Amino acid sequence: MMAATLGWLGMVGTLVAYLLVARGRLGAQSFPYACLNAVGGVLGAVASTMYGAWPSVAANVVWAVTAVHALSQGVAENHRRRRAESTSARPLELIGR
Repeated sequence: MMAATLGWLGMVGTLVAYLLVARGRLGAQSFPYACLNAVGGVLGAVASTMYGAWPSVAANVVWAVTAVHALSQGVAENHRRRRAESTSARPLELIGR
C-alpha cells in the first residue's frame, strides 16, 4: 500500500509539472517545476525500489538527479546575479548635495 501511494504521488507530481509547463503556467527553468520533478522522481524511485522494478528505479533516479541539477544551477545563477548586483559600480554620492 505504501509503495503504491508513493508511486502515485510521484507520478502526479511529475504530470502536474509537465501540464503546468505545457499550459504556460510555469517556466521550464522555474524553481517550482524543478522541485515537482525532483520530488516526483524521488517518490517514484522509492516506490519502484519497494516493488523491485529496477528499470523504473533507474529512470526515476535519472529524472530526480536531472531535476536536482537544474535546481542547483538555478541557485548558483541566482547567487552569481545577486553577487554581481551587490558589487557593481555605483555612482559616487557627494555629501551635502
